[in-house]
Amino acid sequence: MTKAQPTANLDKLFKPKTVALIGASNRPESVGSVTMRNLLSGGFKGEIWPVNPKGEPIHGAKCYKSIDELPAAPDLAILTIPPKAAPESIELLAKKGNKFAVIIAAGLNNKDEGEAETWQARCLRTAAENGMRLIGPNCLGVLSPHVGLNASFSSTPANKGKIAFVSQSGALCVSVLDWAKNKGIGFSKFISIGDAADLNFDDLLEYLANDKDTNAVFMYIESVKRRAKFMKAALAASKKKPLFAIKSGRVPEGAAAAASHTGALAGGDNVYDAAFLRAGVVRLDDLEDMYNAVQFLEYRNKVKDEYVTILTNGGGPGVLAVDGLIKAGGHLTKLSDDTKKKLDEVLPSTWSHNNPVDIIGDAPGSRYADALKVLLKAKEVGEILVMYVPTGISSGSEVAEKVLAVEKEAKSGRIFGCWVGGDVVMPGIKMFNAEAHLPCFESGERGVKGFMSLNDFYALRTQRDKDDKEKSKPKKADKKKVAAIFQTVMKEGRSMLTEVEAKAVFEAYNIPVIKTRIAETPAEAKKLAKEIGTTVALKILSNDISHKSDAGGVALNLETPEAVEQAAITMLAKIKKGFPKAKIDGFTVQQMVAKKNPHEIIVGVTTDPIFGPVLMVGQGGTAVEIIKDTAIALPPLNEAQALDAIKRTKVYDLLKGYRDRPAADIKAITDAMIQIGQLVVDFPELTELDANPLFVDEDGAIAVDARIVVKPYEGRPDRLAMG
Repeated sequence: MTKAQPTANLDKLFKPKTVALIGASNRPESVGSVTMRNLLSGGFKGEIWPVNPKGEPIHGAKCYKSIDELPAAPDLAILTIPPKAAPESIELLAKKGNKFAVIIAAGLNNKDEGEAETWQARCLRTAAENGMRLIGPNCLGVLSPHVGLNASFSSTPANKGKIAFVSQSGALCVSVLDWAKNKGIGFSKFISIGDAADLNFDDLLEYLANDKDTNAVFMYIESVKRRAKFMKAALAASKKKPLFAIKSGRVPEGAAAAASHTGALAGGDNVYDAAFLRAGVVRLDDLEDMYNAVQFLEYRNKVKDEYVTILTNGGGPGVLAVDGLIKAGGHLTKLSDDTKKKLDEVLPSTWSHNNPVDIIGDAPGSRYADALKVLLKAKEVGEILVMYVPTGISSGSEVAEKVLAVEKEAKSGRIFGCWVGGDVVMPGIKMFNAEAHLPCFESGERGVKGFMSLNDFYALRTQRDKDDKEKSKPKKADKKKVAAIFQTVMKEGRSMLTEVEAKAVFEAYNIPVIKTRIAETPAEAKKLAKEIGTTVALKILSNDISHKSDAGGVALNLETPEAVEQAAITMLAKIKKGFPKAKIDGFTVQQMVAKKNPHEIIVGVTTDPIFGPVLMVGQGGTAVEIIKDTAIALPPLNEAQALDAIKRTKVYDLLKGYRDRPAADIKAITDAMIQIGQLVVDFPELTELDANPLFVDEDGAIAVDARIVVKPYEGRPDRLAMG
């Protein structure tokens, strides 16, 4: 078997010298005809070899009857043939020596009658055996505007630019290209990967990270297939250039583990959030957000910080821009008294005397220029949004001319614009975009969202660089003890550990936990309570009952041995009535935690179908699934990464202390998270875990309850996304 081509050789995909179109056609509006027309009209300087059994010229170009007749192995082959014909064509191309092919057709998951392999499987096997790479199937194709390559059936070409776009949706590609053409926005690479059977996001990110024509990468993602490779490639690429993603399907795919609080709360979508954060990818909510970000990145790929000064001639639009900025996480610059004084010298007395700097509706270009000069020289002023609202008094083009003249002289690189409206303000917008190569939007809200998208990337990258430098330092653990417990459980045909077994695992990994004793009968529970000698908690012991408190299987604050015995009798009767098939192994008796008014936290683990084992932290207790105040992290964790997850929860503000309640020992939580993360790394058989509640106060943390599920691991070799 020949080793697959490394991504460095993707130059032959994006900068081919020869392109073969298998299935080229003269039939109007067929995929083979549209693709051939696009290849011929895009300005591609290389050779184009159409292939069609009829052998007649295709759109005037010499045609070959078969792949065998081609004069050489094409650098790139485009297949616009029916899915059934794809396997044979891939085999012939491989024999010819071709290394990159794009399969346009959908429906390759079907197979020939009597055959075991699907058409897609045959294509992939042939490619792997011959060092080929495939894009698709079910895709639009590939556009590489810097070499004039339009190897797609898109109705709209792509202009040259510095933004790469990678999408699993061909329909979305067409929409984005149409929008970008109208805005004069270009691309370095435009790639529709469709079903992504072979070449995927990780391959393309690895290449685009080092592509000199690309300043930023935008992705439309339906699903990540190779978690560890994706995370590695995205993390490496985000250190070099901005990465953004829209992830469709905000449906919790991973909440199938109904027995687990963590499984119910750690659905697929919030796991994607955590993965993108860890990899340094900014997640955009929708197409509108993506358009705003693309429009900003077309002209600028750097920002100073999230503080913005707004210069406007319209109060209302200025306030709306402020609303958009604050909602997006930005801030208004606080103008100094000195700056206000200098603005007083050049502006009428009716100006706003604050930020937004409202210079009144009759402001001509000279007033904008005078105010802008003051702001650019002010030490506290960073980014400046210049807004123009048509009033019938001033000219948008004249204002743009004066503003851009100031910026041309200052060369600040800190200006972006908003000319509010449509046709009337379009000349001013074009002056910003085409002449000065600066971003300018039709509304302030869109402008600040585009700006904040880029700011969010740099803020995230700074945080990631800082957090990732720290090494994970888990405490020493007794792995042999845990391995023995897990093996015993699985040999007995069980998956869920008893509470006592789970707590023993916690102890072995230095996770503070309440020691628990087992009683087989109410009388024995009374005896154990007497030996403990303090207030105790009683719980039913049964692997068939997961949420014991919901089932009436928990009694708290029992002060006497007699109260313990009576509670056990009552509990047993209730459980037998409510859960007649449940196997009851007895009771657990444990000392009540001596903490006054502790915070209840949950730390849990579940296995996500896309990213593998994930860790959850947040507000715990019996109402955890109602409160839903949790954050996800990918193990293993260092202290900074664990703390970052906690900070993404609402309970974090409570943990910092309020009124007369002292700050909780947050480090005790991060320590527990690190230990649990290491437990996940060490034991692939661990599929679910709940430490709920983890009682936390100023004196530390202790797990009151523990729940662990294990099963033999027969999964993928890339078990951990952060492997």
